[in-house]
Amino acid sequence: MRRSLQALLVLSAWLGRPATAQDAAGAGVRLEADVARLVAGLGAASRSERLAAQEALLALPPEADALLETIVPPEGFEPRAALDYARSHRPRAARPLVVPAGSYRIGSSWPADDNPQREVSLPTFRIDDIETTCFEWWRFVRATGTPPPPDWVGGRYRYGGESVPVGNVSPEEAERFAAWAGGRLPTSEEWEVAAHGGSPRPYPWGDEFEGHFSGLMIRRVLSSGEPSEVASEQEDRSPFGGFDFCASLMEWVRLADGRIAARGGYFLAGQKELYRLTRAPDRRQNRRRAVVGVRLVDRKR
Repeated sequence: MRRSLQALLVLSAWLGRPATAQDAAGAGVRLEADVARLVAGLGAASRSERLAAQEALLALPPEADALLETIVPPEGFEPRAALDYARSHRPRAARPLVVPAGSYRIGSSWPADDNPQREVSLPTFRIDDIETTCFEWWRFVRATGTPPPPDWVGGRYRYGGESVPVGNVSPEEAERFAAWAGGRLPTSEEWEVAAHGGSPRPYPWGDEFEGHFSGLMIRRVLSSGEPSEVASEQEDRSPFGGFDFCASLMEWVRLADGRIAARGGYFLAGQKELYRLTRAPDRRQNRRRAVVGVRLVDRKR
């Protein structure tokens, strides 16, 4: 209940009115009722109903964690297994990072970056602190009928992959997802400022490639050969607090001419030059690829 009250205080401040004890009590009762209803839905007769219940349980806010741990599971092996899965695989949701309006330096003097040093003036924007996860993309697929990424099996991401960043999505699908979430793709300038903080260092940890990077890549590449879960590497973190700009997936950005291209490094790039945050967008990467994902700006939901 304490967490519910904290969440309510934040929501009330955003709405511009004070929260009351009655509001908090009502929110707690509604959350308990939602959890009970969804857990019961895990034992529904139809597969679509069971799947919808599990999806909704995975999407509940963090305040539901304690309730999920204590609630009595429905009868039967499958409903109990579905509840156990929801308890242990609830994904990390994106949090907005506010980048204040101002003048920022971007680009570099290194010719291979193909991104001349310059200053840009940007209005305030909010960018997701993590890349879009497979779970959120799955919800988008189910809500809109968009075909799932071609490497998914049976229309769903691999088992336990809720918090893995989604790749293999086209620029057009990324734009449709952004509209569904009430946001947009970042511009190339917004992406770069959010990645290095407006002080054009080529890597999240500084100017040098070696050192930090070797440990990061050993964990990310040699351990599984697949992207790590979002926000799992503190070394790949920007000054504004965003994760995974350097060595997870590339990300779709919008260029000044309206086209969409891929920006950033990716975990299997191999060459240190390809991980540089100051490297210009790769205009050749304008089609679906397994190593290109999505990060949103100014989302409403």
